[in-house]
Amino acid sequence: MDHPPEQAEFDLPAIDRDGGTPVYRQIAAVLRGRILSGDLADGARLPATRLLAERLKLHRNTVVAAYRLLEQEGLLRSGVGAGSFARSPAASAAGGGTGPARGSAAESSRAGDAGAWPAVGRAARSFRWRPLMRDPMGLENDPARWMSSRHLPVPAGAIHLSGVVPDRRLFPLDDFRASMLAVLESAGPEILDYGAPEGDERLRRWVVAQLEGAGARGIRPERVFIVSGSQQGLDLLAKLLLAPGDPVAIEAPSYTGAFLALRHSGARILTVAMEESGLSIAALEMLLEREKVKFLYTMPSFQNPTGVSLAPAERERLLALARRTGLAIVEDHYDSDLYYEGSRPRPLLADDPGGQVVHLGSFSKILFPGLRIGWLVVPEELVNPLREIRWATDLASATLTQRAIEHFCREGRLECHLQRMRRINGRRLRVMLEALAEHFPAAARWSRPTGGMTLWVELPEEIDTVELFHQAAARGVLFSPGIAFYPQGGGRSAMRLSFNRESEARIREGIARLGEMITERLTSLPRGRALVEGPLL
Repeated sequence: MDHPPEQAEFDLPAIDRDGGTPVYRQIAAVLRGRILSGDLADGARLPATRLLAERLKLHRNTVVAAYRLLEQEGLLRSGVGAGSFARSPAASAAGGGTGPARGSAAESSRAGDAGAWPAVGRAARSFRWRPLMRDPMGLENDPARWMSSRHLPVPAGAIHLSGVVPDRRLFPLDDFRASMLAVLESAGPEILDYGAPEGDERLRRWVVAQLEGAGARGIRPERVFIVSGSQQGLDLLAKLLLAPGDPVAIEAPSYTGAFLALRHSGARILTVAMEESGLSIAALEMLLEREKVKFLYTMPSFQNPTGVSLAPAERERLLALARRTGLAIVEDHYDSDLYYEGSRPRPLLADDPGGQVVHLGSFSKILFPGLRIGWLVVPEELVNPLREIRWATDLASATLTQRAIEHFCREGRLECHLQRMRRINGRRLRVMLEALAEHFPAAARWSRPTGGMTLWVELPEEIDTVELFHQAAARGVLFSPGIAFYPQGGGRSAMRLSFNRESEARIREGIARLGEMITERLTSLPRGRALVEGPLL
């Protein structure tokens, strides 16, 4: 009878929990090096994920992620109940069948740049692009996989408490169709020609008027750029301002698309904690004492994912700190028009006499995400350089859609739509908060936003929301696990809930189902295990 191979012995990898590289990638890098060097022979049994996690004092899912990454590279094989085993590239080349698959990261590392070309005298094979990629391993750390249900068995009619997108059933399609037809009937052929890189002048003037209404006066239209959503605005800034390795400060948790755009630009991302009153100014001040960051990316109003807004006193502290330290700020007001109490939030741009603030805005959350229209307001000094970067990137935004949106806004149709959205979303938010209080355990904590589309829930640490995500999807409820919003790891016991896509009745039902699943998991814990209440963020 065959006996399983003994577990390989090796020193534990040194983990830098405060570094810029995710912990699971650090573990994978150590194991990858030992497999490629032969220190871990082909077929060597690796420690069980739970055992290695305990020895490293990590969550088991972190080690699972490292093993999965190596398995994708062909450097590890595993079977249910059998364990995990090293796959030697040398054994694979000899026909052993256990090495990495052709085109894997391990093969690329051996072949170098020449790996893209077939060797003379060998049968030609498919051209491989991976050796030419700037950062092939960087794409493995895509948090979108924690937010997608495409590969999960989701039943029909699932309740969507995920996604920061408007409810398409509320799209003012007839009104926008009327604006589009009006523009087509009145315009000449230039409406389908290339536009200016900075965008349509009439739409830029509308943005200026909107900012004046929110308190930002004296903004010249020349400072406004129409872009393909605030996401492109941030990407253009990264191209203009950042070199590989430049440090950038960002909230944690934060908008996934923002830190992915910054990461792919080569920036070194430094996180600043969120509190119940918004971005921790004390933590930011400590960061600035040891790092000269290029800029701070922040969402001061209805922050994604937490829904938290920066308190007035903290807002003043942030601006004072920026003036004292010379900190540049990029503020993203992606959904500031969706306020359910009081008036529209005042942007930081409104109190920026020195020109330290760049302002991002978008129609994606307040109107139609598919039009891909947003705006970027920059200081005078950046206007000409940004114009050149924009032209080199994609020339300009589509003239027809810019004119149609401007007509839609000028006719008062956007404001009518926003008033309706505020009423409906405000009720949905109240229903979600009531349902959370009724169905979630007493140890859970959540934010109480006054606008936006999302709120943040912190569950007891015994709950892993990635595991809950799979269970809930099978039961017909979708949410976003907290891990997707931390660029350097975290959020394992947190979740983002969106209240803008479902009816009030379905929100109640979805929260009730989630509460039931969470309670089931907590009651299955060993008797006597205490649940400790903690702060929200």
